[in-house]
Amino acid sequence: MYDVNCPYCGAEIEICHDDGFGCEEDITYQQECPKCENGFVFTTSISIDHQAYPADCLNGAPHDYNPVITFPKEYSKMRCTMCDEERTPTIEEMASIMK
Repeated sequence: MYDVNCPYCGAEIEICHDDGFGCEEDITYQQECPKCENGFVFTTSISIDHQAYPADCLNGAPHDYNPVITFPKEYSKMRCTMCDEERTPTIEEMASIMK
């Protein structure tokens, strides 16, 4: 996926974000097109997108816990598939995890 198109030749250009270059808003950055070698400037816009999902466990339904296996297994947790709440496994669940 490319970040910008050269305003002169239309080449697809990936901005090198090493050391945070091109990541700040309200800054005008300078770049050179590797294809036509013309200099141009660009600015950065950062957007945040949110996605909503149903979580029936927050509305009276039981949590749907599944194990999150770690290494070592003794530190494994149980995580709800709907709301991501975590808890310590019961003795029976830990025995199942340790198999």
